[in-house]
Amino acid sequence: MSSVWPTAREQLKVTTTNICLNELRRHRQNNHEYALEGTREYRLHHGSDRILEAVDADGPALSSVTVVPAPHGEDAGEKSIAQELESNATAYRYVVLNDAAARDTVREVAEKQGHSYAVVPPTHLFYVLYDNDLIEKPDLCHACEEMMKGEGWDSAGAIHEMWRTIPLDCSGYVDDRFLP
Repeated sequence: MSSVWPTAREQLKVTTTNICLNELRRHRQNNHEYALEGTREYRLHHGSDRILEAVDADGPALSSVTVVPAPHGEDAGEKSIAQELESNATAYRYVVLNDAAARDTVREVAEKQGHSYAVVPPTHLFYVLYDNDLIEKPDLCHACEEMMKGEGWDSAGAIHEMWRTIPLDCSGYVDDRFLP
């Protein structure tokens, strides 16, 4: 749910797991299409719908892999990503996880096993677009703020995590409440 979504969809090659896709399908199904814009229910439905549409499209940018055996439970998505990394770690440059604890766990495994992928928060994808001259600095800064506002990531810890891997100063572009 960002103004740079069209660029991200067109330019980034993102792979997710069948388990994460099932979670997105549940979000789309369990949250009403006509929820009030700006609400969590609206974001869950429409954000999930955007990703599922992109995965179903013919382009190579968003794809999924099947993880077997399928993990279950509250952290099934994160577990499925960890399983995929155990089998195919060299295929990935970045591992993007929303959950800070999951990022820390995957980062520890990567370090212990000597893998070269970076474990980053979702806002880092905007930095990848910027670093490849696909968006300008103000676009990156605004996109990060949009994501944090939209997801309700307004605690000091969440804000710090979302900026941790972005080596730019976005003051002057972003409301101070959303800066580390």
